[in-house]
Amino acid sequence: MQEVFGNGLFADFVFQSANFDFHTLNFTSDVDLADDELAAILNSTNPDVRPFKAHGGKIIHYVGWADSAIAPINSVNYYNDAAAELSGEARRDHDRGRLEEIQGFYRLFMVPGMAHCGFGDGPNAFGLSSNPFHIDFIAPVVDADHDLLKALERWVEQGVPPEKIIATHYVGNDPANAVQFQRPLCPFPQVAWFKGGDPTNADSFECVTDERDWDPRNSNPGRDDGRD
Repeated sequence: MQEVFGNGLFADFVFQSANFDFHTLNFTSDVDLADDELAAILNSTNPDVRPFKAHGGKIIHYVGWADSAIAPINSVNYYNDAAAELSGEARRDHDRGRLEEIQGFYRLFMVPGMAHCGFGDGPNAFGLSSNPFHIDFIAPVVDADHDLLKALERWVEQGVPPEKIIATHYVGNDPANAVQFQRPLCPFPQVAWFKGGDPTNADSFECVTDERDWDPRNSNPGRDDGRD
């Protein structure tokens, strides 16, 4: 997939030549050329979302953790940067940052096991329009609890933010087949925690704050810096 994206970018945008072959790419001059020509147009890295907030907008942002086309951590980094921009403070790591203000209009849902825009082994059906292979990943129930667009609609029109989205994985990744399992997608930095029961049922999970990573070899795990 990286080959398709990369070759397409340089063939269609940078050099505007259908005959371009990525094997001939000069990683120094050609990449610099792409940045000079396209960065101002294509790079969506400005974390200042205050004008959008002031307009009354709402954002539901989702990314698959198994996306091999675009690094999923980019979305986490951008979300943290946007939160820091709102708070006016230097960026902090994910479980120390101030998220209260940004959660009021912008929520990020990281989807475990989902690939680029769909597919993968995770819960990938929650109202997406379609994946690149034209198979609709529709939710089995089209309402604000199962469908992203409906959730966004309810948030905008009724002021009810999505606390979770129930996502589905179909047998064989085909909506024509039976439901294999469901999971709640939780607003970052929360994650779905298994509390017991049927692991194929979304009700067996709840959204909890993700625990800070620490090295089990650390004799004093309570320290923030991870050192003894």
